[in-house]
Amino acid sequence: MFKVDYNQVSEFEEFKKGEYEVTVVGYEMTQAKTGSNMVVLTYEVRSDVEQPCKGQKINYDNFVVSDKSMWRFHALSKAVGVPEGTPFESYAEWAKTMQNKPLRVVVGLREQNGRNYPQVNGFKPSEVGKPQDMDVNISSDDVPF
Repeated sequence: MFKVDYNQVSEFEEFKKGEYEVTVVGYEMTQAKTGSNMVVLTYEVRSDVEQPCKGQKINYDNFVVSDKSMWRFHALSKAVGVPEGTPFESYAEWAKTMQNKPLRVVVGLREQNGRNYPQVNGFKPSEVGKPQDMDVNISSDDVPF
């Protein structure tokens, strides 16, 4: 059981057209309506960077496997720093490689059912680099063995 508590409701800031520092946080392998294979990526707006919409997700960025749309695979690969000529055995391997990579996305808005949703229109290298690691430095003097 739980009790409804309106104080637990958080308001989300609406996306506006512009650029956002993000990290790739998820993917799904599926098929487009055309029957072509498709990789669907999810991004999270970085909370460690001063910008609007921190922590919010940008969902459903579709990468359709077709000659006309391969430029998106190459553009994202370049933005996250995958070396030129890197081979991938599958699109799933490519998607796994994109995970946790920082980049800057150019966002537009698409209307659906009277609401605006963020749509990724372009990719750029991150202007702030990787998120700060939470590494803890422990020396041998700090452990009891």
